[in-house]
Amino acid sequence: MSHRVFTVLVGGKAGEGIKKAAQVIGKIAVANNYNVFQTDDYQSLIKGGHNFSLVSLGKDPIYCTYKKANIVISFDKRSVSQHKQDIAPNGLHFCDDTDSHEAECVGLPLLRLMKEHYGNQGNMSLASVAIFCAVLGIPLKIMKDTIKKEFRRYVPENMAFAEAVYSSVKEKDISYLLEFELTNSCSSELYTGNQMIALGAWVAGMDCYFSYPMTPASSILHYLALKQSDLGVTTVHAESELAAANMAIGACFAGKRAAVGSSGGGIALMQEAFSLAGMVEAPLLFILSSRPGPATGVSTYTAQEDLYFALNQGHGEFPRIVASPDCLERAFSLTAELMQLAWASQSPAILLTEKHLSESMANVKIPDLSLQEHTFQEQEDREYWRYRINQSGVSALKFPGSDNCSEDDVIKWNSNEHLESGVRTDDPECIINMKEKRMRKSDTIYKLSKANKRVEIYGSGNILVFAYGSTALELREALKYYNFTLIVPIYLDPFPKEELALYRECEAIVVEHSSKPNFARFLKEQLELKVKANILRYDGRHFSPEELITAIKEAEDA
Repeated sequence: MSHRVFTVLVGGKAGEGIKKAAQVIGKIAVANNYNVFQTDDYQSLIKGGHNFSLVSLGKDPIYCTYKKANIVISFDKRSVSQHKQDIAPNGLHFCDDTDSHEAECVGLPLLRLMKEHYGNQGNMSLASVAIFCAVLGIPLKIMKDTIKKEFRRYVPENMAFAEAVYSSVKEKDISYLLEFELTNSCSSELYTGNQMIALGAWVAGMDCYFSYPMTPASSILHYLALKQSDLGVTTVHAESELAAANMAIGACFAGKRAAVGSSGGGIALMQEAFSLAGMVEAPLLFILSSRPGPATGVSTYTAQEDLYFALNQGHGEFPRIVASPDCLERAFSLTAELMQLAWASQSPAILLTEKHLSESMANVKIPDLSLQEHTFQEQEDREYWRYRINQSGVSALKFPGSDNCSEDDVIKWNSNEHLESGVRTDDPECIINMKEKRMRKSDTIYKLSKANKRVEIYGSGNILVFAYGSTALELREALKYYNFTLIVPIYLDPFPKEELALYRECEAIVVEHSSKPNFARFLKEQLELKVKANILRYDGRHFSPEELITAIKEAEDA
């Protein structure tokens, strides 16, 4: 099935640079105009345990990694044993020659060569880059130039070690497993989903990002901190999740575009601030990257268990915006759209994604965006009231000390129910008026969101399959081999009922990463969808194309 795709698996202990090596292999492929998708399987450990990374590459676009690898490179006995079942037909398994008896492996003197070329500090992960280049016939110069660029410490030692490993593979006289085309041209770059989210928010004018690290959202914080001087985004590692959200609301009050990010457990700690944003009408973007729960759960793996958690975030009644990207390019554009929608409607928005999209890396062409600012009529010749009641539900927004604020304006944001002026009230009629004012934003948000791509359709088969988020990536890879129609709602609240009216009361298969069919239940509520079968996965791992095709065929034949 995977004849169009070549896959490399690198396995070893945490702390051995497995992820970095896989990314470098991906960069060599992208530099020669190959498409790449790379994922990491790692435990919540700093050192030890077992990690592995997969890199799938090919000339056609690739939407997820394949689990059967053409080259498996194992750096310890555990990896040799665990991955001997993951070799594709005619694939090769490389390991240190002291471990080669554990399985049918090509033994190489990796430990001996590392000791020969390094002192106390060695970089075993470079061996995987050297093996990849040697097996695919990539010239030694390209390998050495790449290693020099990507590994800045111990450069002479790195070069000597990698060249020695490269030579030891060549001595095995292995036929090339792939006719690797050297084009020295590149039309795209490698990004993770989280990097695309960060850049999308930046393009939409994000001034500040606040977060307390929680996998799999942590790398947004790390990336923005690294790029702080280049992008001009003030990046703050707060003392807690609630502090991060409250700081972000304060930044909005001062007229700055802000975002916060975390996983389900961290967003749970922000719920009080989310409700505060609803009451004070703060245009704050929340990024929720899911992992299996409850509580700490399985902190380094993927899940879609937080759907209803996101849709019902915060207490009380107020408009929320929830949308989920189905690919890395959409992670960029959708984040920008949600930042715009949040400010246009003065409502909190949630970008809902998962570890699989957040931390996977692929070659991406960053889309051109045409973002429209939506401004509502400013008040004229009247005293400024922060919560002036109007038809759209969106009041004029002014900021202390800014150009759009006069010295006579009183700007009052209030977490209690309030009058149009922002002064607290317990009057029943005023409560009704203000609640209805806020809820009128729902219609405004729906109308504004129609300017964006709210649903994506892939394929043209007779079988209907619904999915959302990064599950669409796995299904798009399966579409290469089995035709069906994949329907992916991008916006979840407001729900794109007009675009999906065609599928009302239709029979369909629903695919999701949860133990309960939450997305299927949601579609029944919104579309009265007749669910023929639920394809569920809840072990934290992504689907392979083969698994999905088998499951869809079984569901259709049932």
